[in-house]
Amino acid sequence: MTDGDLFPQVPPVSGEHCCLCGRWSIAPVAIGYGSMSGSVSVTHHVCAEHVHARGPCTADHTTRGPGR
Repeated sequence: MTDGDLFPQVPPVSGEHCCLCGRWSIAPVAIGYGSMSGSVSVTHHVCAEHVHARGPCTADHTTRGPGR
């Protein structure tokens, strides 16, 4: 047994917030693309529950996490 076996590395959490309900989804579906001022591209994601729903995006795309 080695030191690495005692403390396994946890993979980073992946996913996105749903643009319609705001809940975190580990399996987001991209439904559209857009851009913000300063030519920053934005991908709109929804959770599986809202794949066929319509409505305005309620996500705050101005905050970006590390590595994004």
